[in-house]
Amino acid sequence: MLKKHRLLIIFILTEIIIAFFGSNNSIKHNPDVASLLTGLFLIAIPLLYYLLTRKKQTEFTFWFVFYSIFKLTPYIFSMENNFFERLFQLKIYLNIAFLLFLIWKAVLFLKDFKNTAKQKENPELDAHSIITNSLKKSVRFQKLGKIIAFEICSFYYCFIKWQGDKKTKNDFSGYHNSGVSGLYFGLMLVSVFEAFGFHALLISRNKPLAILLLVLHVYLLINLVGHLKAIFFRTHLVLSQKIVLRYGLFETIEIPIHSILSINKFEGNYEKSPELLKCALLGKLEPHNISLELKNNQNFRLPFGITKNSKKVLFYIDNANDFINETRLKIKENQNLKNT
Repeated sequence: MLKKHRLLIIFILTEIIIAFFGSNNSIKHNPDVASLLTGLFLIAIPLLYYLLTRKKQTEFTFWFVFYSIFKLTPYIFSMENNFFERLFQLKIYLNIAFLLFLIWKAVLFLKDFKNTAKQKENPELDAHSIITNSLKKSVRFQKLGKIIAFEICSFYYCFIKWQGDKKTKNDFSGYHNSGVSGLYFGLMLVSVFEAFGFHALLISRNKPLAILLLVLHVYLLINLVGHLKAIFFRTHLVLSQKIVLRYGLFETIEIPIHSILSINKFEGNYEKSPELLKCALLGKLEPHNISLELKNNQNFRLPFGITKNSKKVLFYIDNANDFINETRLKIKENQNLKNT
């Protein structure tokens, strides 16, 4: 973990050291030194960090850090007679430009969403897929797009989505007999009681903290409701060339038929492993009844841009036997086509 983010850690420590010197009273009264430290803090060190990490797909990390530094700089360094004083006098215009940029991205998203929604007759596309695909086209940064997609889908399924899509013979649900509804309803009740309990306890002692915790609990509740409703409305598919697993707010998982080594019914315990992926937000608290093993490791995308390279997948299907038989039939058909 430390090795993976060592450049980010070094960058942050360097910025903290520069900020420490910049906040010194003697330096604040020296415009030349203050301007030099401001330039290092605002431009030189972030630019060096970008050049060292640009090939590692950390665009979102860089721009988020740069924007944060831009907002912090005038509070750390004295701007009186500072070389960068004029730049921060224009801050209001830069904020307006940033807002216009966000509006433009929203317009692009809505445009792509509308065009993709016309393809709704495609059984591989559901609301989650349409939103995710539209954001990929309108938001350049992959990790940022995935984070935004998760949040938008969470609110969409929580407040807007109330009817399921038209079912086909290839659709398989995964929630009727799993008990997952009771599990999530229990978590929601705990979250509600905990929110009101903390709020009542802290409101007279620390009002800002009480409000912050209440907002965080409401946000958690929205995510839990959105995820549960996504489990209800998103079904799994067995197609001629691939299996499509759609679990809650997880990204759609596509597994080519030819890559499947075996598929069996499995409800036992398991050991956590990098090569094992379970389609469950709450891990072992949620049930599973199917084990699918691949011939080779496959890269799976999880919420918030997390990826996992796994060879075995565990998940729950209501009609497990029908799902297994249909998948085995597709595997056999695929092998027959390959041999002819």
